[in-house]
Amino acid sequence: MRLDNRWFLAMVVAATTSVFASACSSSDTRESDTAASAPAPSAQPDTRTAPSGAVGDTAAVRADSVVLRTDKTQYRAGEAMTLTLENRSASSYAFNPCTRAVEREENGRWVVVAEPGRMCTMEAWILEPRGTRAGPTELPTPLSPGRYRVVVRMTREQPGGGEGSAVLAVSEPISVS
Repeated sequence: MRLDNRWFLAMVVAATTSVFASACSSSDTRESDTAASAPAPSAQPDTRTAPSGAVGDTAAVRADSVVLRTDKTQYRAGEAMTLTLENRSASSYAFNPCTRAVEREENGRWVVVAEPGRMCTMEAWILEPRGTRAGPTELPTPLSPGRYRVVVRMTREQPGGGEGSAVLAVSEPISVS
């Protein structure tokens, strides 16, 4: 592993650890910071800044260069799902499919679903330029019927090992019955 990748991996682990610490300390549902300002039209994809509460980073913005797909459009609470990330850029990204956030659409706003006690292995998966990676996750239990989406926080790898910028990959809405 190159020296700059070791530093990058250490930064991803540190950032992910702080995400879990804040997520596990709060059992209430948190709203997206930008969702309160202007709801997205339901007929168009949401292009607002991604939720800080979901991933613990207010500097993270939605990535247009990374597409996040789920393996189905309809699920049941607790069901396993496969997330596929497609990188349409020349940059590499680090992520972990387990540390995804699930958001529920409520009155035109996306609200983070609290998952107290959820644990994940601290790993950094690398999404190569123009590459595709698939990884497993599952929906929380219990989960009320409705429209949801999945958000994955990613860190763009910088040349020379500099600190990467945080971006979010957001799936199309899915139905939970």
